[in-house]
Amino acid sequence: FFFLLFPALLILSCVPRACVCSSQQRSFGLDLNSFLEMAFRAILCLRSPQLSALGSASARLHAQQRATLSSSSRRDGKGLVVQKYGGTSLGTAEKLHKVLKIVEQFHKDNTVIAVVSAFSSETKAEGTTSRLLASAQNAINQKPFNDIVDRIEDTHFDILYKMLSNATLREETKAIVSKELNLVRSFCASLGVIRELSPRSHDLIIGTGERLAAAVFASVLRENGIPSAYVNLSTVFADGLDTTQPGYHHQAKAELHKTIVKALSEGEQGLVPVCTGYIGHIAGGIISGVGRGYSDLTAALVAAAMQADALQVWKESDGIFTGNPTKLKDARLLHFVTPREAAELTYFGNEVLHPFTMECAIEASIPIHILNTFTPTSQGTVIDPHRRPEDARETKGVVAIASKKGVSVINISSNRMLGSVTFLAKVFELLSKHGVKVDLISSAETQLSLTVHETVDKTQVNNLMLDLGALGKCTVSHGRAIVSAIGEGMKHQVGLATQLFSSLSDAGVNVEMIAQGASELNMSVVVLEEDVTRALETVHAKFLGSKAE
Repeated sequence: FFFLLFPALLILSCVPRACVCSSQQRSFGLDLNSFLEMAFRAILCLRSPQLSALGSASARLHAQQRATLSSSSRRDGKGLVVQKYGGTSLGTAEKLHKVLKIVEQFHKDNTVIAVVSAFSSETKAEGTTSRLLASAQNAINQKPFNDIVDRIEDTHFDILYKMLSNATLREETKAIVSKELNLVRSFCASLGVIRELSPRSHDLIIGTGERLAAAVFASVLRENGIPSAYVNLSTVFADGLDTTQPGYHHQAKAELHKTIVKALSEGEQGLVPVCTGYIGHIAGGIISGVGRGYSDLTAALVAAAMQADALQVWKESDGIFTGNPTKLKDARLLHFVTPREAAELTYFGNEVLHPFTMECAIEASIPIHILNTFTPTSQGTVIDPHRRPEDARETKGVVAIASKKGVSVINISSNRMLGSVTFLAKVFELLSKHGVKVDLISSAETQLSLTVHETVDKTQVNNLMLDLGALGKCTVSHGRAIVSAIGEGMKHQVGLATQLFSSLSDAGVNVEMIAQGASELNMSVVVLEEDVTRALETVHAKFLGSKAE
């Protein structure tokens, strides 16, 4: 079964989110669609009773969780809210005081579960996670590391002395902090001998930051009369978690549900579990497997596991804007977006949420509220899975503009020794072989243009080019950027593409590649990096400059 299934999935995994067709290459559609149809049929033919049983088991687990929740966590008819706090929302005593007030407000009428990142300052390099990694790297390089660990300890002790007046509670929490950091010191000493940091060891040291933050914040809540418990999720998955495996989140939700329900049932009425944003080792390393936004994923998994009424993500920004407010002075806050709009914005440059976070919460039909820790009265942005596109914005067309730099464009012309289907299949096979992630594709029968994701190393691209040379003429251009117009209502706008290209032309911006998905949710163009700011300002002014929310 797996011998047959894996090749089909491998090829499909290389097909980007937007299988697209440029206005100059109309013959792309039929051949690639035929290829994809064959691949999908191969997978459908492989469906088995075992897969159906797996789906039924998942549904039964979901029903059991709902029944358990009714008796264990939704006490007194209260709602259930999962709140995720980023490191910059927690990094000082003053910030923690603001977060405390937010928890107090929602705790009155809801069961609250908090998920926290490691404490961080305004500068990422001075955050706990960065310092932990720096101490490990110093140990490997035979450099002093104790002074870095001491600074981490001083930061947490400073917060404890400012926030905890109860001496007993303060000393108990200091003991937890000291124990964790003593383990880090011992671990770094070992690294000085081994001189290597494996993915598992890397994850082990990273998780310290979240354990420190959760322990401190739980104590701060107790100090202020809110019953709370420090819940360490680092050890929930004894063998780690492989986020590349289909359905990994079902296993994750089952274990998280069990752990958090246990904490709620053993605690007093109104208990607030404070969970670590770190959930243990991720296959291949948590940064490679998930990214620095892994605590967002944890919050989404917790919300889905507990069937929360809402997932609140508290950040240092007001929510999702019509464009990057640091680049566009007239960018406006969007109070509502659909899940598909949010996903596209995340993928094409607006750092909304980690993509895994979106998938987990939306699949569980849980609204995501993006809110500002420092202006909690702001309405923020709601990503609501129950909100139909036609309810929100059927006639408004473009909702937001996104962009990302550091993109490379590969152009391939077949040597015509291969048929169109074989040519495309070979290209996708080589993309998978070299691990090259693709954002956009524009294709004709024997010609293909694609953009390489900005995170792909140039060595991978060069190795790919060597293999692609056997298929035909290949060129690569670096220093490009993608500018995307995104909105559920775009498909209802006649002449939208004409307006987009005319505005760019009037601004003197040359378009090198055009891409639009079949859903008409996203229209993207590739431009030179030096033109991206001008392109953003032009397109935003054309479609969003004079519109009201």
